[in-house]
Amino acid sequence: MNSSYNYSKISGSVSDYLKIPPLGTLYYNVFAGKTYGTLPFMLLDVAPGNEIYYYNKNAYNLMNRWEYLHDQYMGFNLEHNFGNGLFRFIPITRKLKFRQFWTAKGLWGSLSTANALYNNQSPNYQFSSLNGKTYMEVGTGVDNIFKVFRIDLVWRLLPTVSPPETTSALAPSLVSGWCFNPGG
Repeated sequence: MNSSYNYSKISGSVSDYLKIPPLGTLYYNVFAGKTYGTLPFMLLDVAPGNEIYYYNKNAYNLMNRWEYLHDQYMGFNLEHNFGNGLFRFIPITRKLKFRQFWTAKGLWGSLSTANALYNNQSPNYQFSSLNGKTYMEVGTGVDNIFKVFRIDLVWRLLPTVSPPETTSALAPSLVSGWCFNPGG
C-alpha cells in the first residue's frame, strides 16, 4: 500500500478454560510474537498496561500504558478460581456463595538495537524495554459478590520499582494495588 516501512509480524496465542475437579477452574493464556523490521513505536508491540483502578483481564494491571516496547515478546496469564475455598467454613459467606481465586501474569520481551535507536531519537519520547528482564504480577481476590462484583488485589513482583526518595540499590520495593471489577 505504498508504505515506507517494510516489515513482517508473527504472533500466536493459546488459551483455554480447564475444569479441574475438585479444585475449580483454570484459565490459561500463553502468547508470543516477533516483528521483523525497523519501525516506529506505533507499529511495534507495546505491552498492554492498565492505568485505571478497574481490573482488565487482558492487560497488566500495575503496568503503565506505553511503559514497555518490544519487537519480540512472550508471556502468560493464569487465573485459578477454586470455588468457595475458605468461605465454606464461614456461615454467612457460605450463604452468599463467594468464590476465591488467584492470578499470575508474566511477560518477557526485548527490543532490537535498530528499533531502540529509531524510537529514542527524541528526548521527549524515551521508550524502555524489558530486554531480558521479567515482568510479573500476581493477585488474589473474591468473586461473585452479590452475583455481580469482584474485588482483585494485585501485586507487582518484577521488576521491582524503587520509590523516588530511595537512593540505595539495596532497598527493593513491592508495588501493590487493588482493582474493582463489576460483572466479575
